[in-house]
Amino acid sequence: MREILRLCYKTFQYGNVILYNYWCTVVFRCLLWVNCVEKGRGIRAVNSIPKLVINRKVSRVMIGNGVTFNSCSDHSWYCRCELWVRKNAELIISDYVGMNGVMIYASEKVEIHDNVKIGGGTRIFDTNHHSLNHLQRRGDADIANAKSAPIVIEEDVFIGAGCFIGKGVTIGARSIIAAGSVVVKDIPADCIAGGNPCKVIKKIES
Repeated sequence: MREILRLCYKTFQYGNVILYNYWCTVVFRCLLWVNCVEKGRGIRAVNSIPKLVINRKVSRVMIGNGVTFNSCSDHSWYCRCELWVRKNAELIISDYVGMNGVMIYASEKVEIHDNVKIGGGTRIFDTNHHSLNHLQRRGDADIANAKSAPIVIEEDVFIGAGCFIGKGVTIGARSIIAAGSVVVKDIPADCIAGGNPCKVIKKIES
């Protein structure tokens, strides 16, 4: 009897998860449409609806086919996917990208190529957010004078949990970034890199 009750509970729990994720996906796709985002097929939102902060005067926002946004939610931590795109900025997320509790902030341009996987809690910011000049930071000119530079993450890159990807960075195809890394300079293709600042550890043999 106990096993039957346990099976019924697990079935009910699994059904609830499926229905909730379906609802999250439907609402998220509607939000993409409302925000004039170019979107492919098979986009999914898992565990929560990603937060969208998209300026009406963006250059372009595109999300390709089969992209999955998974927002972590359990007893230990909560990390929701967020997409922030400022005026005249561009955000391109290509096909079959998967991200888990990731925040992307595009002030100029962020481009993520096909089949990239990004671990929980990673932050991708193409701007300093604030001026380097202390006097400018005191006033309204602060954000306007913050330095920005495009970010490019090439195909099949895997980024571990809790990383920070800074402005002007290109991560080469098929490279792996270790969890907790701070990436402030380019990383070549086909290598494993990690640390703060992130450096190449070794090449990946094909």
